[in-house]
This record gives sequence, C-alpha cells and structure tokens, in this order.
Amino acid sequence: MAELTPEHATDDANTLPFNERTLELEEVGPDTFLSVDLWRPKGNRGVFGGQVIGQALSAAGKTVDSPYRCNSLHCYFLAAGTNAEMIAYEVRRIRQGSSYCTRLVVAKQSGRVIFIATASFQRPEPSVLQHQYRMPAVPPPEALISREEHMRRQQQKETGVVDEDKISELSMLPVETRAVPTSADKHGLPFNAIWLRAKGDMSALGHQHHQSMLAYASDFALISTALRPFQLESRKSRYQLSMLVSLDHTIWFHEPFRADEWLLYVMESPRAAGGRGLAIGRIYNRDGVLVASTAQEGVVRGSDREPDNKTLEFTNSVAPVAKL
Repeated sequence: MAELTPEHATDDANTLPFNERTLELEEVGPDTFLSVDLWRPKGNRGVFGGQVIGQALSAAGKTVDSPYRCNSLHCYFLAAGTNAEMIAYEVRRIRQGSSYCTRLVVAKQSGRVIFIATASFQRPEPSVLQHQYRMPAVPPPEALISREEHMRRQQQKETGVVDEDKISELSMLPVETRAVPTSADKHGLPFNAIWLRAKGDMSALGHQHHQSMLAYASDFALISTALRPFQLESRKSRYQLSMLVSLDHTIWFHEPFRADEWLLYVMESPRAAGGRGLAIGRIYNRDGVLVASTAQEGVVRGSDREPDNKTLEFTNSVAPVAKL
C-alpha cells in the first residue's frame, strides 16, 4: 500500500518509536489470538495490510517450537479490515514434520473471514548449494534524506503546500524508510528502492519478532511500484488512479537478519494489465546478503485521458542508481 499514515493508534503507539503493540497479540483460546492495536492509513478502506501480515505471522509462530524459523508466508486479503474492532487470528496446525511444519492462519472480524495465510517453518540446516542476485550498488542510508523530508520536498515541488500533519503522522510509524534515487524517478521505470529499518532497539527480541516486523514492513511501497511508469504524482500525467488494493502478499525468508538494522528493499514490477499489477521485491542486509524476497499482486485501476490501448514496454529489469 502506498500511503501509510496511521489514522487510529493508541497513545502508547504514538509516543513509542517502536513498540510491541504493533504486532502484539493476546491469547484468547487454544491457538487463537486477538490483536491489541490496529492502524488504518488515511484514505484507506481498511487497516494497513502489513500489520495484518505481521500479526498473522506472529500468531503462527506462537504455535511452533523455537528451533523452527519461518521460511515462507503466503497471504490473501479477502476483505478490508476495520479498526473499530480487533482481529481474531485462528491458527490451524496443518503439518508437523521433522524438517518443516505448516500452519494455516484465518483472520476474522465479527465472524467474517477477512484474511488467510499459510506459513511454512523450517528447522535450520547448513547451506551447501547456494547462490543469489548481487545487491545493487546504492548510496548508504546515512547519505539519504528521511521519508518525511522526501515527502515535504515533493509536496513543495508539486503544489507549493506542505501537509505537516501528514508528515507528522509518518513519523509515528514503527519503521523508518529512506528512498534511494534511481533513474526510474525521472524516466518512469517500474522500479523502486528504499532503505528501511524498525525504530528502536530489538536486540533483546527473538527471531520471530524480527521476521514479523520485516513482514509488516515488506508491504511498504511494494504494489505502488506497479504505478511508477504512469508518474501519477505529476500533475502533467495523463493517467489518474482510481483504486490500489492488495490482493495477496508473499515473503520468503532466506537468512537471519536484524529488523532494526538498515535493510535495502529493491522492488520491480514486471507487469500491470487487466486491472491488476504485480511487484517483486528483494531485501538485502548491509553486507549484501539477500535475506528475504517478496511478491505482491494488487488491484490497479485507473483512467487514461489519452487512451491508445498501447502497452508500455521496458527492456531493463533493474534501474541504474542516480548520482547524488
């Protein structure tokens, strides 16, 4: 989801840069858990999907023994969740094997299923056969401006008016991001890259908290990558967006990581058509290790003031990084 300003949060969530309330769950029955905090981004039909993803993984993890770590999470958004009531997560133990185990998570509000996920957990084993895509060479996060400052400059450039309330709300999110400048910014390529990390110190928390927090953050800016060729932020764009809603979300965990340390999120969209868009993501730590991969499909609907039924085509799958 593109905009992540919380419209509803508790006082604790507003005052703490990182807090467990974002992903905290209360056990209310056998393998059944209830959220304690929900955020609904301004202008959204429902609560932030990333929070539901993170809470679902947290719920599944509570039913798994400590040697196992999540290797993949596959999610489907079935209906918009409301922040007027908490979400109940029911976990079903589908399989318990010696190397892998599987959990099904069903999220409900008022008895209605709004979200489902399947989570696979693996007992760690040595890496013998391994390869990865190399991390792109990008400026370090210390050389880049914050998401808040980026939005402030963009608003000033486009409209001459800065929405300080919206920028202030961004600062309350438990994850900070910094946009990486690329040629996609000027040429409308379906590519995006950001640095991200959880706010606060998570060193005392276990791997499940770090995985759940990255699952939460992995929803940031992913599907909106499919919109970049249409340069919707420009008033000169011939296109107008009418709907952007996540349909599904998948994350694969490859290596251990710290969610409170800077991670590079590289995203690209190979296709948008038929009212849907697809985005693929890769997440690296600062040592260049690919620690996670993502994929998301969403409803992408809009209008064209100059319809010609042509498909925008691109030859490069990775956009070069712009010089600072």
